[in-house]
Amino acid sequence: MSLKTVLAPVLGNEADAAILNAALAVATPHGAHVFVAHIHRDPRDVLVPQVGMGMSASMIETLVDQAESFANEARAASLAAFDKWREDNKLVMVEKPTASDGVTVSFETLVGEPTTMVAQRSRMVDVICVIAPTEREGSDAMAIAEAAMLQSGKATMVVPHDVEFPAVKTIAVGWNASKEAAAAIAHAMPLLETADKVLVMSGIDSELTEEKLSVFVDSLLWHGVKAEAKTFDASSGSISGRLQAEAREAGAQLLVLGAYSHSRFRESIFGGVTDDVLTETRIPVLMAH
Repeated sequence: MSLKTVLAPVLGNEADAAILNAALAVATPHGAHVFVAHIHRDPRDVLVPQVGMGMSASMIETLVDQAESFANEARAASLAAFDKWREDNKLVMVEKPTASDGVTVSFETLVGEPTTMVAQRSRMVDVICVIAPTEREGSDAMAIAEAAMLQSGKATMVVPHDVEFPAVKTIAVGWNASKEAAAAIAHAMPLLETADKVLVMSGIDSELTEEKLSVFVDSLLWHGVKAEAKTFDASSGSISGRLQAEAREAGAQLLVLGAYSHSRFRESIFGGVTDDVLTETRIPVLMAH
């Protein structure tokens, strides 16, 4: 299994740099191609339906012009960040698949509802890199992250703000024997196979015994993954916080988790590890649903 394509959706804000750097860190060991995609809504899709709601056509046209100007400025900001990143890292820009010994990159613009754009584009790559949403990004960052995880069928890398993303040498895996965790492991296999160390972290209980955990670790060893197990008490405290703390203590540069092991409705009511990781992540996290 190989990792050859990475999607970096950007919005033209300060999060662009973190997303680009994470995409490069993932792509470099595999000589992958990074698709940088600037996303913005079509202003007419948002504003034109307001005609007949107390606003004249001329007022709507003025608002559309303003929205188009804002969209153009955001795209220009994304393109400037892309050009600087490409030049700083001496990356080759290509438009079509080509034989290359290193990372190649391209830039595209997707116009439409961000959730739909990301969901559709993500299905055609191996990994998607998104920013860990905070209030300063607004709702689009969360919508993009959830669309990537829930609607792509691929792995999503959630990157925290203001955290340098070094080369991935040690990976921590949060294993709870769910199908989502199994999907995350399958998508992460190219990264796991090239890591110097993989730490499998599990909370042991009546359903996930040490014997079952050992069988799972063996399944990674069959792939040549340098894996070992580490157990912890999952009966109290924040599972998300515990997983991230254990991962940082082990010196891991990446945490791999399944996304939304319960139904999305149940997670929205009772909270969950996925939502905690999305909003409170302290190290990069690779998730899949």
